[in-house]
Amino acid sequence: MVNTGSNVLVMLVKLTLTLIMTPIYIGFLGNYDYGLWEMVASVLGYMGMLNLGINPAISRFAAKHKAETDAESLRRVFSSAFVFLFFGGIIVAFLLGGFGLLFADTMAPEGEKAVVYTLFMLILAGQMLIVFPGHVAESFLEGFQKYHIKNNIIIVNSIVGSIVFYIYATPENALLLLAGVNAGGVIIKYLLFFMMVARPAFGALVFHLRDFSGAKLKELLQFSLKSFVQGIATNVENATDNIVIGSFLGPAAVPFYSIPLSLTRYIRALGWTLSHAFMPFFSDLSARDKKQESQQVYLVASKVVAGLVAAMGIGILGIGTPFLAMWIGPEYTEQSDEIILLLVSFTVLPLLNPFSSRYLTAVNRHGILAKLMPISAGANLVLSIILVQYWGIIGVAVGSLIPTLVLVPVVLRASCRELGLPVRQYLSQSLAPLIFPLVGLGAALAGIRWYSGIEGYGVLILTVITGAVVYLFGFWFLSLTGSEREFLGSRVRRKLSRN
Repeated sequence: MVNTGSNVLVMLVKLTLTLIMTPIYIGFLGNYDYGLWEMVASVLGYMGMLNLGINPAISRFAAKHKAETDAESLRRVFSSAFVFLFFGGIIVAFLLGGFGLLFADTMAPEGEKAVVYTLFMLILAGQMLIVFPGHVAESFLEGFQKYHIKNNIIIVNSIVGSIVFYIYATPENALLLLAGVNAGGVIIKYLLFFMMVARPAFGALVFHLRDFSGAKLKELLQFSLKSFVQGIATNVENATDNIVIGSFLGPAAVPFYSIPLSLTRYIRALGWTLSHAFMPFFSDLSARDKKQESQQVYLVASKVVAGLVAAMGIGILGIGTPFLAMWIGPEYTEQSDEIILLLVSFTVLPLLNPFSSRYLTAVNRHGILAKLMPISAGANLVLSIILVQYWGIIGVAVGSLIPTLVLVPVVLRASCRELGLPVRQYLSQSLAPLIFPLVGLGAALAGIRWYSGIEGYGVLILTVITGAVVYLFGFWFLSLTGSEREFLGSRVRRKLSRN
């Protein structure tokens, strides 16, 4: 509960900073440099694949060896992974720095000095020298179940970085300042992580070359293979669109897509955060052969999480365009309703079965995801490249959605098969009860937006509160069964009586 709550808090802080800082970033950077920043972030997502998905493996083996009180194996995992990721960081830094030194003129808009973009890439290159090996310390903190400590550092780091940028930014220095503040914050964060794991209470883990083990590194990489394949697919899906838009339509077009996308990303973040703690729980139930309990938990928890993310999706559909007009400016809303509809569909559809990946991983059946997700990601990339040339930004969003429409039912069928549940039972017990509350939410938001109008933040907040009340009332009385209401009510009463 502490770790999951901490993860949710980080997500909320980042959401708040996004809402506050995005207009500021665009105001100082302009559409071109802000779009370039988004494109480079996407490229870094691709380069992050050079870690071969080893981060989850580090966390897993850290937790395993700590439970076994095997200090020697902990040291071997730490040093072996450090060597591997250190050289990965050197490769990425070399590629980024080389591009900045040789091809910065291709990044600079006409009339601008290329030296600014050379320095920009060199700052990012230096950052990667710390980021890659820093993942070792971060993964050990996660393996030791110290998310709250890690997240407290991230929260302070993010807030301080935003304040520094706001105080010192000018239109002339904004791009380099943003890169420098981001790099400085990341470096400080990872150095603090290393200091934490070096303390005796965390295992006194410090890199020593003598602790490097080729056999241990091989074991880590063998375990990480499936995560690596899924990671490739996830990075392609998340990073492709901005690069395709920037390549075909120019960096200045990227914000018209990336800003609506930033709203829907938090739907995915909420779904992933709420489902995270269930993987070991399902693994425990599977090990004790409690299939029926797994089925019950899967059905009820899916109804709750799917209901939350679907409600967020409908909320963004209802107020997204008016919010963008107030938040960034009306010039960003020309096609925003269509883009938001496509992006919400792309994001929410997989989360209507939010525990598929967690359950399949828990029972070691996630190989199907490693097979299907790369195909879906490849189709996403190909379709986006084709359709952007005909329909522009809308075509990229359509190219992302089409493979999802095919993948979602296949994954649903696979997870239900492993659970021993008919698909129709999942649909009838987990998703069908959500229909009327979601329709009520959509009707309330549509009525306010198209009949009364949403102008000003006061009306926006009132609209959100109204929609939330309508949905929660419908969810409590129409979606939950009597036994589920009694269970949740007893938990709340017990918590209040303790306080």
